[in-house]
Amino acid sequence: MNRPSCLRPVRFLRAALPACLLLTACDPVDDPSAAVPSRFKAPLPEPRRTATPNPDNARWLAAWRELRSQLAPLEKKLADLQQVHLENHFDSFLEMDPETIDKDQLCTLFHFLERGYFTVERRILLHLLERKAERVSAPVTIPAGGKAGLRERIIAAMQSDELRMVDLETALDFYSRTAAGDIQIPETLTPEEESELRTTVAGMLDETRESIDELDAKITALRVTVFGESSEPALE
Repeated sequence: MNRPSCLRPVRFLRAALPACLLLTACDPVDDPSAAVPSRFKAPLPEPRRTATPNPDNARWLAAWRELRSQLAPLEKKLADLQQVHLENHFDSFLEMDPETIDKDQLCTLFHFLERGYFTVERRILLHLLERKAERVSAPVTIPAGGKAGLRERIIAAMQSDELRMVDLETALDFYSRTAAGDIQIPETLTPEEESELRTTVAGMLDETRESIDELDAKITALRVTVFGESSEPALE
């Protein structure tokens, strides 16, 4: 049978007490009639400036800022895609009975199964866990102030952000595979075509459930390996 062509589914800042209240509690209120000299206040020190700025540091800092600016849109795009999956509860579709749903639901379920809607988030999570496991032996750390020069600290921060960018791009690539092209539901199916499609979808449901069980087992094992417990890594 010809498969139907493919419907694109998809803090508070704690209010700090005003500084004026603190100052009022510490300093007496001046009596205008009393000739009391005002308290001496030392002038604020001049901001520290490097007499000879290092142009190499400036270049590295500019490159880091550029890299950080590229992360924001990727983070937003990923958050939007994750929200679609969160709101639609795709896993519940796996409970559908292909023998009882109507033709449009059957065709839609076929396309969701074919595109991997029910496993994409697990595959992303597994990939992230595998990458984290690889980094355990050589973690990226940003040296504490005073222990390394500015340039070294910037480079370390850039390395960390570059790894994050790779993770974001990989996750987005996984999602893009589930949303390539539109889903089109055929107006009619012959009884033979519909029967064959129901059998095909039933088999795809069984395969997907098995894949989910395997992915969940691998994810659980890797979480223990990487974190020592079952907390979920996040792209944050």
